[in-house]
This record gives sequence, C-alpha cells and structure tokens, in this order.
Amino acid sequence: MTPETRDKLLRAGSKRIVDALARRGIADCAVERLPARDPFAGSASLSLETCRAYSVLIGDAAGRTIERLRRRGIAGIVPPGELRGIPVEADDAILRDRDRLVVIPAALVETVAEEAAAAVAFEEFTADQVAQGGGVYGLHIPSGDGAKQAFAAWRRIKGR
Repeated sequence: MTPETRDKLLRAGSKRIVDALARRGIADCAVERLPARDPFAGSASLSLETCRAYSVLIGDAAGRTIERLRRRGIAGIVPPGELRGIPVEADDAILRDRDRLVVIPAALVETVAEEAAAAVAFEEFTADQVAQGGGVYGLHIPSGDGAKQAFAAWRRIKGR
C-alpha cells in the first residue's frame, strides 16, 4: 500500500470505506463499537516475520515484541479476537479508526480509497458552495452535468 493510499483511507474514515465496499457487494467487512484507539491503516501482516514499516500485525504481541515492532515502524496491531470472525489475508488493508475496524480486500484497496477520497472531496465542495452563499439544490447527488463540471473544476483548483 502506498503512503498516499494510506492517507486517503485515514482521511476518509471507516464509514465511507464501508459504503464503498457495500456498493461492490461486500458486507460483513467491519467490526463496530470497539474500544477507542488512535486511528491507523496499513497492509495486513499475518506473522511477525512479515511485519514491516506501516503494516498491521494480525496477532497478539506484548512487551519486548511490541517495542521491536514499534522500532520497525508498524502502523498497528489487531488481536485476532477483535476481528470477530472477519477473514483477513496477507496484504488486505486494515483501517482502524476511533471505534471501528474495516478489512479491505487487497485487490480493491486503491479503488476503494480513491472512491472514498472523492466522497470526502465532494462533501468539502458542497460545504464550500454553501459557505459562499450558494444553494445545494442539484449538488446533493453529483449526477447532473452542472454539478459534475463545477465539482471537477473545484477539484482542479483545490488539488483534490
């Protein structure tokens, strides 16, 4: 996973990622109402040996092992029990925000991250339009030609 993709996942948050996966018919990919934790995202590593910088270890770790993993620069650790039966394969993406964990199949990570980033950008575009005194009629669904053109122009200007 590239740093840009990881940033998109973290910025989008789990709700938008779950929505993007649901549009592809993927359900049961998230665990909700977990204890609050700092957000992280990375590619799943199923063993200590394969754990590298910015990856997420799926397993239990304690003491010196955690310190060794932190020195390697891992993104986070997910105990298997926290997955509550959601299957994870090596290199699937793991997104953990404040109270939810999402598993994203490796083949869809880039596409889902981009779609979620576009959703975030559209929300910012709509908020910007309202802040400038414009209405939201026709903007709530980016399907009309006028809304698509205005959004595309806004993204070019904002670099999003």
